[in-house]
Amino acid sequence: MATNIAQYYSEEMVDWNDAITFYEEEIDDLQNKLLDVIRRNSIVDIAKKVGDHQILLNQVAERFRKLQYRIEQQESELKIDSSLVDNILINNTIETTQAELRREMYTIEKEYIDVKFDCYHFLSETLKK
Repeated sequence: MATNIAQYYSEEMVDWNDAITFYEEEIDDLQNKLLDVIRRNSIVDIAKKVGDHQILLNQVAERFRKLQYRIEQQESELKIDSSLVDNILINNTIETTQAELRREMYTIEKEYIDVKFDCYHFLSETLKK
């Protein structure tokens, strides 16, 4: 249980990083499945359709990478000599940044879920043919 704000924020960011790592693994898996569809090459113009999904996956992956960078910056703001700061040192800027990161994580997660759903739908429809 978090005993101060910095610890709570830090734990929250660890959870976000763990989720992003998991999503990146899923994105890699989806990219491989899409490449398998191209390798089969049994459907005309499939490469363009696969490419469209790959672009969307790459875009969301890039947004996750940028978020991870911002999370790292925030984590460094919460530490002095590798120790978490006391509540008194948590200022408006840190609180605002944490809230922005939280909103951005939520937004990117939603976007990723939509992209993933569309990709799985495309794969299932393609494999039916």
